[in-house]
Parts: sequence; structure tokens; C-alpha cells
Amino acid sequence: MISANQYQDLELQQNSDFSATIEFDDTHTMSSTMSYSAVIVTDYDHTSFTGPEKTTGTDGTASGSDVWESGTVTKVHFDIVADRSSNHVIITLPAEAIQYFADDFEGYWDLVEKDSAGGGAYIRQIQGDVVISKGAVQLDMEFTDSVE
Repeated sequence: MISANQYQDLELQQNSDFSATIEFDDTHTMSSTMSYSAVIVTDYDHTSFTGPEKTTGTDGTASGSDVWESGTVTKVHFDIVADRSSNHVIITLPAEAIQYFADDFEGYWDLVEKDSAGGGAYIRQIQGDVVISKGAVQLDMEFTDSVE
């Protein structure tokens, strides 16, 4: 369980990779029977919106072959790495995905833990609002190398 703060708002910046580390307190044990899901939605009913979707790769799992495109989606999965030895979860979303959110997107996110042992209990560990911070540069624009 995360005892210090169970609510955290997220700001995703267009054209920038997003990463957040969710630290669990010392009383929480991340066993090998636990798995995690973290998603962004517009509302509890999962109303559809225009946003990023993977055309390759697996939802929730980062891969070097991930390809993102704009689509009509009901949720966007964060890529997740659960580090049991350090008792934390890292959620990420690459700039290639974030570029497909509308400039005025506002929604919600949460991280849910499922323990497949003992009846498969689900626990919402943390939640919050999500907003998009608009960007001016687009990822397909020309970039200039720095000069030494």
C-alpha cells in the first residue's frame, strides 16, 4: 500500500517522454504473484476519445518495436515495470504516444495491483487527474545537431 499519498495528478508534456516512479511503503510486499495495470481514461464509463493506440507490441509492456498511431480509444495503457527488489513500479509513456492526445485532453488515471494468490484481489494503489501540456515542436520536424 502507498501510505503517504494515494492521489497524484499527472501532466503529460507533448513531444516528451513521460516516466513516473510509484514508491510503495515498507509495509507493502511486492510478491511474484502480483501484477499491475495503469491506464488513462476520460471517465469511469470509458467513453471513447481520439488518442494513442499501439499497432504493435503489448499494452502495458514497453518494447523496442512499439508503433503508435492516432485512433479512437477508450483507454491508454501506460508501459509498466514492476521492480520487486526496490518495492516500486515505474509507469512510462513515450513521446510517440503522447503526441496523439488532443491539446485539450483532460482525464483520469489509476494504478491497480492484482494478486493472483488468495482469490485474485484487486487493489487500487494510486489515482489522479491527467492533463496534456501543449507542445509547439512536433516529433517529425527537423532537428539540428548541437555544435561542439
